[in-house]
Amino acid sequence: MFQDEVVVRRFVSADTDDVWHLHRTASEDVGVCGPEGGWADDLRNIGEVYIASGGDFIVAHIGSRLVAMGGLRPVDDEVAELKRMRVDPALQRRGLGKRILGALEARAVVLQFKSIVLDTTTIQVGAQRLYESSGYVRRKQGMRHGYAVIFYDKRLTGQDDPSG
Repeated sequence: MFQDEVVVRRFVSADTDDVWHLHRTASEDVGVCGPEGGWADDLRNIGEVYIASGGDFIVAHIGSRLVAMGGLRPVDDEVAELKRMRVDPALQRRGLGKRILGALEARAVVLQFKSIVLDTTTIQVGAQRLYESSGYVRRKQGMRHGYAVIFYDKRLTGQDDPSG
């Protein structure tokens, strides 16, 4: 297994083009491509949209190759939204998604979020398996950008309500 070769770290601006490429490659691989323009503008401004806003954005590299990524964007003081989870299609089902998800959940706890929300399309069965096996609960279904999506949430360990 290549896991020892994987370096997981915070996004830096030099990653921008690689993030964009991984986003497009992974999205096209599962047949999910949003409209040009506003749908993916956050990926051209990660520092402001994710990090400066009080969230985070994590990337994973094997050597110089960006192979996985994901972001946390604050919804409010207690809730973060998980966004842009992507794994290189050639390297899926090898634990990279779980590793990025774990790193983002750990950051969410450090940032004092109490829960994480996310959505994924109904056609992204691998993503659904990852989230459900990691404790995310399906809450409802709806539509986003013309795709049927499932909305999930998860209460974070260590962030329980002391009055409860």
